[in-house]
Amino acid sequence: MTRPLKLLCSASPFGFVLRKPTSVDGPRLQILNLLQWHDRASVDQLSKAVGLASATVRRHLDILQRDHLIAFDQVKKKTGRPEYTYYLTDVGQESMPKDYGRLVGRLLQELSSLSPADVADHCGAELLKLLFQRMAFQTAARNQIAVDAPFPQRLAKAVAVLQQERFEPEVQEADGLVRILLHNCPFRSAALENGSVCTYDSLVLSTILGTGVSQEKCIHKNDSSCCYVVPRQSA
Repeated sequence: MTRPLKLLCSASPFGFVLRKPTSVDGPRLQILNLLQWHDRASVDQLSKAVGLASATVRRHLDILQRDHLIAFDQVKKKTGRPEYTYYLTDVGQESMPKDYGRLVGRLLQELSSLSPADVADHCGAELLKLLFQRMAFQTAARNQIAVDAPFPQRLAKAVAVLQQERFEPEVQEADGLVRILLHNCPFRSAALENGSVCTYDSLVLSTILGTGVSQEKCIHKNDSSCCYVVPRQSA
């Protein structure tokens, strides 16, 4: 049985409004958001998710393909008509909320505040990682939470901050683990080029949660989204 598409995990207590990519509205915006959250989907899955007839969904998909926002692969089946799954192209990914201007501005701000001692004996890669670390600590400092706050409260705070930062987070809890999936990266192109960018969201999470997180998936390593894992802690 095919699992229905959702924009939010039913197990998650967090609800968010998804933002609108440029020049896309209505059902086509829903389709783009669904493909971003689920990586790939068929016409039937999208039809059920948006509540429209398959023929109508196909027309919307044709327009999105024309605009180079999506593409498709054929799924091999032993019998019956061929089936296609649709996914976001790089153009489609970049049409989702991005914030490169803020990234550059914050990097320049942190760069200008470095002292000679900060840069001594560091190579370029180390300095770049240091800048993202400082950015993350600044974000966490602006969103302070009580040291003795219980884990659920810390988790809610961390997810709210990531949503504000436009990462479109989703929380999944199973087998004593908490997974935080980031369906959007506001710095995607930069992260694809340089893995140091992921230092930012990793440290924002670990600082607010008050515990280390492990990265299970990463777009820099060709995964469709980033995912962080942390053991579930008692309240």
